Amino acid sequence: MNQVMELHHDHDHDHGHDHDHDHGGCGSSHKMVFHAGVCQEILFDGWMTTTALELFGSAVAIFLAAVLYEGLKYYREALHARATSATGDSQVNITKNECGAGGNCGGTAVVKYTMLSSGHIIQTIMHLIQSTASYILMLVFMTYNVWLCLALVLGLAVGYFFFGWRKSNVVDVNEHCQ
Repeated sequence: MNQVMELHHDHDHDHGHDHDHDHGGCGSSHKMVFHAGVCQEILFDGWMTTTALELFGSAVAIFLAAVLYEGLKYYREALHARATSATGDSQVNITKNECGAGGNCGGTAVVKYTMLSSGHIIQTIMHLIQSTASYILMLVFMTYNVWLCLALVLGLAVGYFFFGWRKSNVVDVNEHCQ
């Protein structure tokens, strides 16, 4: 009987919580439903909000990241459009078969980067950055915190407002989360 009491006593003191990470009374459980709480762990163990001001600052940072993400998408498309215009750019190869014997492209030119051209390398690096940013923003939305989700979608909308009007196509073939 004494051993049972001792085991029960030890269990009362250790509830399976990690006491090394005290976040001002906020639990670190991940809610799988939309909520409007102030206590929120965001992406990393050290990014924890415990006050409304911290949550607001995080929402502003997420808003700006979403605006920049839309800008990155536009900039990448603009670089590609500039590289694909038939200007005789040495980094882009246009075969004579695609432009006719005279090499004069009257319509849309089919452009092929070489694998090691600087244009392709820059596009690859920007694709890496865009893919990473896309998934990070998705993970922010998956916190299900209403304020962070709202900051994210408003940032995407504002970013599209600033950058999207310059786009020549409406469907974004470079978007990863469609």
